[in-house]
Amino acid sequence: MCLAVDAESYSHRGHRGQSEAQEWLVRIMDMVCDNAGLDRSCWDVQPQGDGELALLQPGIEEARVIAYFTHELAMALYHHNADLHEDARLRLRVAFDQGNVSLGANGYVGAAVVSVCRLRDSAPARRALRDNPDVDFALVVSDSIYSDVVGQGDYDLYSREFTPVEIDEEEKRFRARAWVHVPTTRPRSRSAQPGTTGESPVPSQRWAPQVLHGPHANVRYNYGTVTVNGVGHGTADSAHSPYDFPDFYRWGPNDR
Repeated sequence: MCLAVDAESYSHRGHRGQSEAQEWLVRIMDMVCDNAGLDRSCWDVQPQGDGELALLQPGIEEARVIAYFTHELAMALYHHNADLHEDARLRLRVAFDQGNVSLGANGYVGAAVVSVCRLRDSAPARRALRDNPDVDFALVVSDSIYSDVVGQGDYDLYSREFTPVEIDEEEKRFRARAWVHVPTTRPRSRSAQPGTTGESPVPSQRWAPQVLHGPHANVRYNYGTVTVNGVGHGTADSAHSPYDFPDFYRWGPNDR
């Protein structure tokens, strides 16, 4: 299985902004995999500046990877972006595909490698972020991933809404059917914009899917408490949250 991610509006950032975006992309990917129980050390990663292409090890449980990875990614990006100025937010396009891949002289080769990058960079993926400014990432999966993995309804994937899209990029000779998912979100608390006063209300609950199968079948996340076998285990927004970013340099409106 192949995973491709890319940051939105990277070229619009200044030199420092691009450097920060690259640093945080790598740090967030590492944290997401660590908290999702995914062994990133087994991934073959090809850095791409504001994104990356990753080839996951054979034998993985694809549904678990997609469900856990995107669940943790939603949390990580929420906490990272919560108090940032709009221009400094890190928003990602994420794509999954599968197929035969091999190592070439200067990177990975195979139809799945080309496809996953085309899906990630496609017009429907870009439009999903553009039309949903409050979300932090959009997910695109190939038709085979949808039918073989998502459509089976394992973990919380049964409850996620996917929209079928047709991608036709004649100049790149790429045509495919894919499925786009925009995560459910809640209005985020924003730092006051220039010329505004007051604070945005903070609802009591953020998006979090329920894990239904696998090793954490009895664990539910609701961002208020973590419940294991019916017993509460503290608040997810405590000082020990895995997605606190106390050392991040918070940009102001003039720091692009």
